[in-house]
Amino acid sequence: LFMENTVAKHMFGGTAWLVLGVPTSGGLLYKDEIDAMMRNAGPGQLKVDYAISREMTNPFDGGKMYVQHVMQQNAQELFQRLDNGASCYFCGLKGMMPPILETLEQVAAAQGLNWDAKLKEWKANHQWHVEVY
Repeated sequence: LFMENTVAKHMFGGTAWLVLGVPTSGGLLYKDEIDAMMRNAGPGQLKVDYAISREMTNPFDGGKMYVQHVMQQNAQELFQRLDNGASCYFCGLKGMMPPILETLEQVAAAQGLNWDAKLKEWKANHQWHVEVY
């Protein structure tokens, strides 16, 4: 989207937000491409957050930083974007989903939301996509 001069690039008016989780920075896939995308994207069009578990600590308990911690840190923005029609895609190992879902359930409860109803709504609207293996 941010690398080629296409109609889609010129029409894109939203924000693509990538949260990438890996054990070590040496495991980051497509780092050069993502850096180039950051340079080419318009202001506010691309946001990239990393969760590098063996190199970063989370602000909640000082333990390893995982994707769910990045989402928890940005929960208000994440929920607001989803409520405004954004889509959320998860891809990776199936073991990552239970702690992500548990964290988002806690965030929803703290905001006075019914997590099951909220997730059902996003799924019904085709905003919630999970591809894990």
